[in-house]
Amino acid sequence: MKRDAKIDQVEQFLMPILDRSDLELVDIELKREAIGLVLRILLDGTAAAVGIDALAKASKDIGKLLDETGLIEQKFTLEVSSPGIERPLTKPEHFKRFAGSNVLVKTDKAIESRKNFKGRLVEAGDTGFVVEVDEARFEINYDNVARARLQVDIEF
Repeated sequence: MKRDAKIDQVEQFLMPILDRSDLELVDIELKREAIGLVLRILLDGTAAAVGIDALAKASKDIGKLLDETGLIEQKFTLEVSSPGIERPLTKPEHFKRFAGSNVLVKTDKAIESRKNFKGRLVEAGDTGFVVEVDEARFEINYDNVARARLQVDIEF
């Protein structure tokens, strides 16, 4: 799971705010979109799901910190939200916590001629995890993950 150095810097600045607020950083994304540069921060509660009031306060605190530090030199839009039910999996701890869940994983390099894996997260360790797809198991190293998220199948 590779990240831009600027995102790592933003994360380091955010950690004191998040620790004080009992919030967990799920993901940070900095990308150019039609509206301009967007800094998207996904947060969850450390003990329970994050509420709208906690997200609003975090957004205000994060915006103030980023303005004061000038870490992002150009104009940007800040979006702070919860990860939702199909939350991204960005850290080994996320994979470990959601072992047994259905996931969608895209890899940078092919594993047995495939880069997309939609199946059950069987187990997760410190360097990688195992996904079961149609009764076949695939071992994937974290450094080969382009994107990963929980996969929720809702039947009507």
